[in-house]
Amino acid sequence: MHMFVGGYSWAETPARGLSVIGDGGLVRSFTEIPQPFHCTLSPSGHTLYVASNVPEGRIHAVTVSADGTLIERASQPAEGAGTVHTLVHDGHLFATNHDSGEVVVFPLGEDESPGPVCQVIRHTGSGPNSLSQQGPHPHMTLPDPTGSRLLVPDKGTDWLHVYRWDGARLSPHSQVHLGSGHGPRQAVFHPGGRHLYVVNELVSSVTICGYEPASGALWTCGAAATLPEGADGWNAPSAILLSPGGEHLYVANRGHESIAVLEVKDGGAVLEPAGWLRLGEEPLSVMPWDLAWDPAGRLNVANQTAGTVLPLPVDPATGLPELSDAAIKVPDAAFLLFG
Repeated sequence: MHMFVGGYSWAETPARGLSVIGDGGLVRSFTEIPQPFHCTLSPSGHTLYVASNVPEGRIHAVTVSADGTLIERASQPAEGAGTVHTLVHDGHLFATNHDSGEVVVFPLGEDESPGPVCQVIRHTGSGPNSLSQQGPHPHMTLPDPTGSRLLVPDKGTDWLHVYRWDGARLSPHSQVHLGSGHGPRQAVFHPGGRHLYVVNELVSSVTICGYEPASGALWTCGAAATLPEGADGWNAPSAILLSPGGEHLYVANRGHESIAVLEVKDGGAVLEPAGWLRLGEEPLSVMPWDLAWDPAGRLNVANQTAGTVLPLPVDPATGLPELSDAAIKVPDAAFLLFG
């Protein structure tokens, strides 16, 4: 088991380093891919697909050796700008371009290498936030519990899109508007499959959606704040993650520099605040960007400006994480994957 850490830099010099961390700490850094913002593993675990968040977005297929050594095998343009997410589903690779607004589909060969692009879905529209919503900004693709549909939250237009997937192509199924200026960024399904949680980057909230797996019907049914009452100042939630049993939902707050913990109730239909763990007192000092569970049951946080990955023990009774001093230094840490 290794932890793969992607890097992202706001500076003029892009982050270069897909770090591999083993049991003994940092194993090595693979520096060939600029701004490795997100990655996912093939079902075999032998290939890592990396999204490069650069003006001319790219996807990279990287061979993973047993000892964690990475060797790039293939690279292709992602047909757009700012590639921020990759998904392997049903023999295909789906890449999401945040800056230019596309979902791009690549078939995967028997050797797990991506073939030529077979479909490009281009979003249109904008939102009221003049800084963050001048155009479409899809942020991820998420399979529904049946595998026959993919959901795409679009931060730039405030829509959550549902696409049908027939094994070869995507086609529009439905869409739900999550609120003017909300900026939906990431989503996760409740284990029951009938509720979906969408974190809204521009208003610091989580929208609760109802979902009917048989028909793909989607609707909003509630919301919860990611900040405590009375909190002020800039904040932009990033990652959203459920506990393994679905009892708690965790949200990383950039600006408030905290992890919000929401208790999941009523079969997934209700979220109630359980607490917050502050990671830093000064805005932008830590910037928690991603969350992931490790095999030991710890909640790991990628802290971009702090340049650390921080594993946090979690109280099994309350679901609340606790601070630790076990931080691993990783420059510009912005994404985590265990595999």
